[in-house]
Amino acid sequence: MKRGEVWRYQAISRSQPVLVVSCDELNDAEAPIVVDVTPFSPQGAATLLTVRLGDELGGYARCRTISFADPKRFTKLLGTVPDSTMEQVDLALRAALGL
Repeated sequence: MKRGEVWRYQAISRSQPVLVVSCDELNDAEAPIVVDVTPFSPQGAATLLTVRLGDELGGYARCRTISFADPKRFTKLLGTVPDSTMEQVDLALRAALGL
C-alpha cells in the first residue's frame, strides 16, 4: 500500500474504506497509518477535519479518526486520491494534531 491510496479494510467487526496517510517508509515497514472514509457529508465542526475525496472515489476522509492498521486486513485497492486532495488531508491532519 502507498500514501494516498484508498483501500477496503476488514476491521474486526466490519469492512470499511480507509485512506493511507502515512509516509511510504512506514507503509513499506508494514506500519501504515490510516483515516476512515465515510460516504456521509460532515456536519458542524467536523467539516474542518473532513476532506472530500472527489467524484471518482466518493466519500470523505475523516481526519479525526487516525489509527494504525494491520497490513493483512487490507482487502481491495479502491483507488488513489490526487496530490491536491492529499495536501488538503495534510492540512486537516495538522489542524487535528495542532502541528
